Order: sequence, then structure tokens, then C-alpha cells
Amino acid sequence: MNGYERRKEQKKADIKQAAFSLFQQLGFKDIKIEDIAKQAGVSQVTIYNHFGSKETLFREVVKDFTEQQYEFHKNLFNKDLSFQEKMKASILHKTNEVLNIHPEVIQEMMLNDEELRTYLSEFQAKYAIPLIIGLIKEAQQNGEINPKLSEQSIMLYIQLFNNDMLISMITGENGKKLATDIFQMFFYGLSMPK
Repeated sequence: MNGYERRKEQKKADIKQAAFSLFQQLGFKDIKIEDIAKQAGVSQVTIYNHFGSKETLFREVVKDFTEQQYEFHKNLFNKDLSFQEKMKASILHKTNEVLNIHPEVIQEMMLNDEELRTYLSEFQAKYAIPLIIGLIKEAQQNGEINPKLSEQSIMLYIQLFNNDMLISMITGENGKKLATDIFQMFFYGLSMPK
């Protein structure tokens, strides 16, 4: 990569970082290309040249964020930790990430942008689910999860704790307490922990 291409890629990265920061703080609708350009220290024309529109830039930012989250979990699941430690770290990480993102951004990602929903669904099927299935199989082999439970039933159970309504509730008032309670129920159901 020559110097011009490196500068071009750095500008794109700066624009995406500025956009992510603004979307995270203020949501999607009220942010203008002008705001992103000012934050990134570039012209509006530069943003349009690289991304074409605010919607396309938003999708690129979400895709980068999704890939970063996948890498975090891939590294976490490869660590020498128990299944419970891995799941706790995963849930706490996801909760903290969600708490730091404007609720409007989550709504835009999950509900409003059809192209983004399709991307996220395909990414989950291709990368996230196989990663989780590998974690489950390892935990079953190690005796941390009942080996008689089917993959399908375990995945369904995990999905019960991973839905839009739950995410929106965790981002609301008393979100940290709710996240702690959900973590408790994930591992122990409604029974008293030993």
C-alpha cells in the first residue's frame, strides 16, 4: 500500500470512528454528515466520496462493530476459563457495550434498516452461532453442561436471553441490576443458587 492509499484508509478509519462516537452518544436521526465531518476533521465531500450517504456510513460502522465483537468473543472463548466464566464475561461485556450505545442506534440496527438486519442475521449464522456451538460442545465434554441436552435446546435457551426486548430493557433504568438478575437466571433458573 502506497502513502496515498494509507492516508485514504486512515481518513476512512477516522470518519468511521467519529461517526461511531456520535451515533453512540446522540443516536442516528439527529446526526448530520456535517457533524461527522467536523468531528473527523474532514470535509463533507470527503465523507460522501468514501461512503455516499449517512446510511451507508452507519452500516459500515455497525459492520465494523459487529466484527470487533466477534473477535472479542472468539478470543474470550479460546481462553483457559470455565464455561461459566466465559459466559459471565460475555454477558457483562455485551451489557456494557449496549449500555454505552444510544437506544436509537440499537433500534436502527435491529428494526429499521432491512439491509443491516439481513447482514447481522447472515453474520450470526455464519460466524456467531458456530462459535457458540463450539463453546457448548467443549462445555459438554468438560462436564460443565449436561451432555444429554441437545445443541438445539441449548441454543434456544441462549436465544431466550439474547433478544431485542431484553437488550432494550437492559439499556433502560435499573439496567445493571436487571443484567445481574438475568445472569443469575441464565445459570441457575429460578432456583436458589447453592
